[in-house]
Amino acid sequence: MKSIIITGANSGIGYECAMQMARLAPKESIIIACRNITAGNLAAEKIKKETGHPRLVCMELDLASLQSIREFEIAFSKTDHKEISALINNAGLQHIGETAYTKDGFEITFGTNHLGGFYLTQLLTPYMISGASITFTASDTHDPLTKTGIEPPVYTSGSELAFPQKTTEKATTVGQRRYSTSKLCNVMTAYLFHEKLAPLGIRVNAFDPGMVPGTGLAKNYPAILRFVWNHIMPVLTHFKKNTNTAVLSGSRLADLGYSKKYADLNGIYFSDGEVTKSSSDSYNEKFQKELWNSSIELIKG
Repeated sequence: MKSIIITGANSGIGYECAMQMARLAPKESIIIACRNITAGNLAAEKIKKETGHPRLVCMELDLASLQSIREFEIAFSKTDHKEISALINNAGLQHIGETAYTKDGFEITFGTNHLGGFYLTQLLTPYMISGASITFTASDTHDPLTKTGIEPPVYTSGSELAFPQKTTEKATTVGQRRYSTSKLCNVMTAYLFHEKLAPLGIRVNAFDPGMVPGTGLAKNYPAILRFVWNHIMPVLTHFKKNTNTAVLSGSRLADLGYSKKYADLNGIYFSDGEVTKSSSDSYNEKFQKELWNSSIELIKG
């Protein structure tokens, strides 16, 4: 039996992606991989009830811990559905407070949003069948030309992003830049894995959900900004370009990762429902090579 793995699928875009996957793939196991087992099990039960899908399970995975990622791979290897047809690297966070770190000592945004998904993909690649897909959820914030209002990314090196120097800049400014830079890393990582896995018949793409107000992305913002994000900004979905509901973005993510209509898309950046160009930095081969090499060194511990 084959499996579809979706990280961060207990809420938001990931949850809606899992809901759509349950409709697209009724005969495959769908694994909700998340840190909060209780929330993951509740999500799985809701999707089962809504779709009638019989094989939805939750497995524990904390992308801020290399040990947890290793344990996830070991647990998955012992299941009876260890052939992967789709891996959706969706989980992520946006941290705008004082610098925080993962359990391995990496800055938490880079460590979770990039290194966690990078390491998970490395470990799960041997289980991928020919024709399988890997999708990285990125963000249009990675491209300064989109003018999202978020601080634009600054790529230096994987090591410097993992172990940043102290700064006197505002935590909000630094946090936003770390987020957009981690999303740039997601796009570059998708292109890198595409180059390496295309000969194996595995397609790899980057996905931009657009701005999706009301999701948990702003959960560590100040109270007033959380209120605006959850209760006022959702109105923008009706008239602002690339501002979407979680249902729409989650469905698009599932379609890109599994639907036959997108089966020919490989090595691309998918934004606002169509293939488009990513930022100029995302195609920088020097940045790409440095990111790959430094990431390999970092996950070695």
